[in-house]
Amino acid sequence: MTAQRLPRTPKRLDAIPGRSAHDEQNLAMIVSLASEVTILRARLDACERLLIAANIFSPHAVDTFSPDPAAQQAREHMRLHSMNKIFRPLQEAALADLAVLSQPADPETQL
Repeated sequence: MTAQRLPRTPKRLDAIPGRSAHDEQNLAMIVSLASEVTILRARLDACERLLIAANIFSPHAVDTFSPDPAAQQAREHMRLHSMNKIFRPLQEAALADLAVLSQPADPETQL
């Protein structure tokens, strides 16, 4: 059995008839997050198994690891990047709503 390479970033979903824009954005966020978690779990499992098999660390070493300040800062950067990616659909929707609300009102429609 050959391993299938997973995409690095999920593709945008096609619109579902009858769903609101917010439903679409929430679904896109969930699918994106689920895709990332699945990929990360598979890669993490592979790394841990390889490191344990090579006797580089014990099976419990990951659970007892305490990151130094540089590692903690790198983790924070990764966390922010992930949150920006996950919540991108909501941000795009908010910016689109703001653009509509920021347009000057048409005097003919206010009569």
